[in-house]
Order: sequence, then C-alpha cells, then structure tokens
Amino acid sequence: MAASNIVERANALLDVGQAQAAVDLLIDAAKCGDCGALHELALWHVYGHPVPRSFAAARALFEKAGIAGHRGGALTHAVFVALGAGGPATWRTATALLDKAAGQDPIAARQRELLAAMALTPDGAPASLFPLESLSVSPKVAVARALFTPAECAHIAALSAPKLVPSVVVDPTTRREIPHPIRTSEGTVLGPIQQDLVIHALDQRLAAVTGSRVEQGEPLTVLRYAPGQQYRLHHDCLPGEANQRVMTAIVYLNDDYDGGATQFPAIDTEFRGRTGDAIVFANTLVDGGVDERSRHAGLPVTRGEKWICTRWIRAHDFDPWGMRLA
Repeated sequence: MAASNIVERANALLDVGQAQAAVDLLIDAAKCGDCGALHELALWHVYGHPVPRSFAAARALFEKAGIAGHRGGALTHAVFVALGAGGPATWRTATALLDKAAGQDPIAARQRELLAAMALTPDGAPASLFPLESLSVSPKVAVARALFTPAECAHIAALSAPKLVPSVVVDPTTRREIPHPIRTSEGTVLGPIQQDLVIHALDQRLAAVTGSRVEQGEPLTVLRYAPGQQYRLHHDCLPGEANQRVMTAIVYLNDDYDGGATQFPAIDTEFRGRTGDAIVFANTLVDGGVDERSRHAGLPVTRGEKWICTRWIRAHDFDPWGMRLA
C-alpha cells in the first residue's frame, strides 16, 4: 500500500471513530520504515490525538521520517532540535541537519543559503545589535530600518501564502478566535510545525530588537491586506490575560502598495515602512497595565497588496504548543 494511502486510510478510520485501528495501522507501517506513516504518527504525538502528546516521541519519529526520505520530516526534526522540543536545544546540530538535507532538497538548500547570509552567534542569535529610531518616548514607539532583508521578507511571504485564511480576533468574553469586521485581511501563524530554521533565526532577531528573550514571543503571524482591507483601531493587549502582550513588533514584508500605514491616533503618528523595516512599540505601562495610547490601526490599502509579519512579545515565556497547530 502506498504511503499516502496508508495515511489517508488511517485518518479515515479516525473519522469513523476507529482510533485504535488507525493507530495500529500507522504503527505497523512505521515499523516497516514507511516515511509517510512515520511523519503522520509524529504529528499525532504533537497534537496529542489519538495518541498521547509526546514531543520526545514526535522528535524521534520526525528524525526517522527524514531518514526514510520524508522532506517535511527532516526539516521539522531540525526545527525541533533548534527549539529544544522533546530534547536538548542545539542550534549547531539543527543547522548540521539542514546541511545534510540541503544536499538532496532544494527547499533545504534555499533555507541554508538564507542562514549563511546572516551574521549569527553559535546559538543562532544575531551577532550585532540593530539601531532603533525613536518615534515616541511615551508610549515607546521605535523603528528598526531594514531589520529583515528583501530575501528574508520574500521567504516569509512564500512560506505563508499557501496557509493564508481570513483573519480573526480574540473574543473578549469567550477568549476564542472569531471573524470580526474590525480586521479585514488574510493571515496565518507560523507555529512550531509550520516554521523553519530561517523563521527561528528571524524570531531571535526580533527578540534582540525588542530587548526580550526569544521564548517570550508568540509564533510569527503573517498578514496580507488586499485593496480596501484594513485593521481598524485596536489594542494588542488581551483582555484578562495574566501573561500579557507587553510589546509588538511589526515587519513590513513589501512596499509596492499604497495606503496601509500604521497609525497611532493618540500620539498623532503614522508610519509606513519600506521592505524589511520594523516598527516596535510598547502595549503596557511600567506597572503592567494597558497603555491606551498605544492603540493603533492599519489604515486601508488603496492599491496593491500589503504584507506584514507580527510578533507579540509576552511579559513571561510563552508556550507556542498551546496554540492551534494545524
């Protein structure tokens, strides 16, 4: 039976409530070295259904899937090693895994090319600081010019494009993500399963420019605004959240559009970045309370498409595995 058929059959069994039969089917195929079964079983261990959640088991299965020839398994295994999911975090080992995959996989080779162009420390952090240009002292709003290169911006957009769905907001009552007319765009979240080593290195750059630890950041969110789309005046803090979003970093992934500036009405400030520019601002006061002056809007796009990526920085470490991973 072909690998894709095995995975399809296992998921079909899940759909009709035959979870154990689905698990047995994949385990048997995985024991025979079926790369698709190994990869799917790894994902099941990440999601915690229909098998127990185990990052260690998922990490081992992604590794085996990659060895068996599954490209996605090899690349996700490298990400797990970089993040320390299910085992030690080792950037050098992660990049060595990517080097190995790059010999046969053009996608891995392109990732390696992008990483090679970065000035990184042995642990994958940026080797130099990025100057900030102040737009406002209170609330703190600053700009980092050319924080990302055009090639890095294009990589983020290309990785995200197939995953874009209508954007949502967090309902203040139910705390669930819901569609809302305040936010008319398409977006996706590059969580631990969706990201690659390039995204991880860029996350570390965003941590450096915001003066935070990389573990404090939510996964990178990518947004695309078509003509007429916008994000009306809002605040990035989450209602009733103990581990609050204390800072926001937005990187402009392109500049071939009109409109779409980021506006802060309370301080009479607007900013429209060039490709790779980032705007960084504080959402909270010194005492941790919400700073209402940092309410902002993404003004309507009038021509072309606006692409941005956003990373929200929490007050304390954030667990990305608690988010929706699909």
